[in-house]
Amino acid sequence: MKKTEKIEIILNHHAGNGRAQKACNKVSNFLTQQNIPYEIHLTKCNGDGQRIAKQLANLHQPNKIVVIGGDGTLNQAVNGVKASSYPDTALGYIPGGSGNDFCRGIKLKIKDPVILIQAILSLKTPQVIDVGKASSKQFSHYFINNIGIGFDASTVYYTNHSERKEFLNRLGLGTLSYFTNLLKVIKRQKAFGLDVNYQQQQKHFDSAYIVVATNHPYFGGGFAIDPTATPFNHHLNLVVVKKITGLTFAKLMTKLLTDGSHLKDKNVWHIEKKQFELKNYTKQHGQMDGEELNQHEFDFNFEISQHPFWLPVKNNF
Repeated sequence: MKKTEKIEIILNHHAGNGRAQKACNKVSNFLTQQNIPYEIHLTKCNGDGQRIAKQLANLHQPNKIVVIGGDGTLNQAVNGVKASSYPDTALGYIPGGSGNDFCRGIKLKIKDPVILIQAILSLKTPQVIDVGKASSKQFSHYFINNIGIGFDASTVYYTNHSERKEFLNRLGLGTLSYFTNLLKVIKRQKAFGLDVNYQQQQKHFDSAYIVVATNHPYFGGGFAIDPTATPFNHHLNLVVVKKITGLTFAKLMTKLLTDGSHLKDKNVWHIEKKQFELKNYTKQHGQMDGEELNQHEFDFNFEISQHPFWLPVKNNF
């Protein structure tokens, strides 16, 4: 690989209530001290991350592209690169969001942004990590974490529109914001019909409640919806939880939050496949990597893909 000439930083300075901006300040100070040229590309509105990443990838220069923001910003950057003339352009990432499930899922150990940029600069080859792809007649998008329909997507919706989210993020308690809204959604979310097609088989649910197609264990800022999932085995996982109430639901949530034994519960169904399809029959909230997909009758084909990242993680699968 040619010597890196410049660091192209895609920054969402709003992410994590200023956490991304603080990380960027530390990184830029370090790069200045080391006389390493860099340029900061600010995302100013929704979709900017995708547009900027596509433009930078199309330049096809030996510069390293580094994203500083939350999982939603990284999602946009991956989709921008995938839509470019050079879809295998590697991306570096320094987390600065409120949830940061992607880094949790790939087991990125380094927390300090300066140490992380040093590690990114030292890498000679990128690490290939699985990403998911969801497509329909009018939609085609890659995701780094998961796509949810129903319960968790409604929780994302109410969390994003919560007056307390900003306050809790400032305190570093973004997960608490998700959890408090989760309790609200328990009362509001209704069951819905769902069909899942995989390997010439079909599974029908009359009362689906939580539906998550995931690339690794976590969603919602650290909740392990599927502890068996990994972004290195070239499979996607799907978890469907049936509508249950009262003490039964409380017991199931306790299992999810503690030892992951909820996957063995009779009200939970999950598969691990390279490809599957799902369709629901009433309008539901959807979320992709923590960003809202609005309310739809979803009809998605899911498949596994990969993307290279400038990240110091190991494939232990």
